[in-house]
Amino acid sequence: MNQLVAFTDRAPALIAASGDRAAYRFFEFFTANIRNPNTRRA
Repeated sequence: MNQLVAFTDRAPALIAASGDRAAYRFFEFFTANIRNPNTRRA
């Protein structure tokens, strides 16, 4: 059975202390799909 894990359980302590929204944005930043090849290259 799959279980969802809260973002704050896996985020660095500083990010987790900032709240759920900060943890979500932290993971979103590193996992976002960048479609523009020039941006991806930079």
